[in-house]
Amino acid sequence: MTFTESLTAHFPDAIPANQFVSGSQRTLARVGVHRGSALPMIATCRDELAFALTAELQRAWGGAFNMAGLAGLFTLGRTGVIAARGHAPLIEGRRTFLVFGLAHIGVDEDGELGQVQRPGVPGKSHTCGALLAVTDELRGDDVRVSDYPYLDPQDPEQSRLRDRIAPRVPAGGADVLTVTRIARELIDQDTASVIELLRADSVPADVAVFTGIHIHGPRGAEYVDPGIAIFDRAGGDAEKLSLLD
Repeated sequence: MTFTESLTAHFPDAIPANQFVSGSQRTLARVGVHRGSALPMIATCRDELAFALTAELQRAWGGAFNMAGLAGLFTLGRTGVIAARGHAPLIEGRRTFLVFGLAHIGVDEDGELGQVQRPGVPGKSHTCGALLAVTDELRGDDVRVSDYPYLDPQDPEQSRLRDRIAPRVPAGGADVLTVTRIARELIDQDTASVIELLRADSVPADVAVFTGIHIHGPRGAEYVDPGIAIFDRAGGDAEKLSLLD
């Protein structure tokens, strides 16, 4: 299976990463949100491969509040979100936030999931390494949830990741694609808490949310399999957004 065949089979709705970025600009312009009028808050994995998309988002939207964590999960906690609350531009008595949250996965030229060719690194390399580690730990009979929750102080992000993913792994274990999708589900779920914290303030907060799976292909190919795309206006209903023309 080639990269293109694997992408089509596993991520049929994926779009080029630059279209994901430009789509966020275009669709938010229709509701009056432009660069300089909102604070982007970006959660991608700590992997250096994820920085290309983060950089594109910052070029489009300006300097962002960094929410990066292993696998793209929000790990900054209540204090971090509250800190960001006062950083957004205040325009006509309102603040606007753009929350981007993306898990990620590599797909190599042979279509293998969880693998990527990194510049200067011989052979194949794992991506997302944190999710592949969880996948390996939770295979078959090794799926255990009786000892959760727990936190390893020497490995807080990874232990928290395993803690949250393990109860969602189906009986018999899961592959890296299933675990990556679980990570995106957790990111989707956590956006509700982020919105709640951003609104726990006297200033009304409008919040746009874009989630997905960031896909790294061969020779620098970058795609996004979109998840949530909404504009949640304070005092109103959440409006679904389209990243496509």
